[in-house]
Amino acid sequence: MKKLLVVLLCTFTFLFPVLTIVKTDNYVKAEDINNNKINLSFIKDEIDQKLKELQKEQEALEKKQEEIKEENTTIVQTSTVDNYVEEVEPVEETYYENYGTYGRLYVSWYSVALYDYNVNTNSSSSLQEIVNNDDSAAYYRNKGRLVIADHNYQGFSLLADLSEGTTSYIKFGDGSTIGYRLIKKSKGYNTGPDLVDTEGNSFFNMESDIIMYTCYEDGIMVTLWSLL
Repeated sequence: MKKLLVVLLCTFTFLFPVLTIVKTDNYVKAEDINNNKINLSFIKDEIDQKLKELQKEQEALEKKQEEIKEENTTIVQTSTVDNYVEEVEPVEETYYENYGTYGRLYVSWYSVALYDYNVNTNSSSSLQEIVNNDDSAAYYRNKGRLVIADHNYQGFSLLADLSEGTTSYIKFGDGSTIGYRLIKKSKGYNTGPDLVDTEGNSFFNMESDIIMYTCYEDGIMVTLWSLL
């Protein structure tokens, strides 16, 4: 019995420090875990604070960039408007119609200024000079008829393509006009003092208010016109 008590006492004596160490170690581990939780919470708070600061800085940067972009856009738009105003600034254009010394003849697409000439008082060289000039046709009176003559290569060749009933007009500097209708077209010849058809009949003896002619093949193309 005595031996048994001694054994139990020894055993208790040995286990008590061990139990104390185990208990103490468990307490230390629990304290470390609590400390770690506190540290992790503190670190999380710091990280959240940093993220908020970074977010504010990012928002401020984006706002600044947007302001710079708007300023640049305003400058470009202002410049564009200024240039546009300069480009569309109206430029006054003037259109000049040459009426010669009498008026301006319009036949289909053909148009020419008329310059007075009288075969009874001027030489034939003067008539040639008139028709040789650009935008210039001779206008004169002969044997009671008004006559217009010009070179075929300056546009008067269109007389050969006209059909009876075609209209033309002469416009004057004051804006007034006189209209004519084509009543006859025929090939003929210029004998100098006269214009005759292929049978020798004078065009000046035929009914008309105005005669227009030009060179055609080996002779002339003559058109007779009456007032509208």
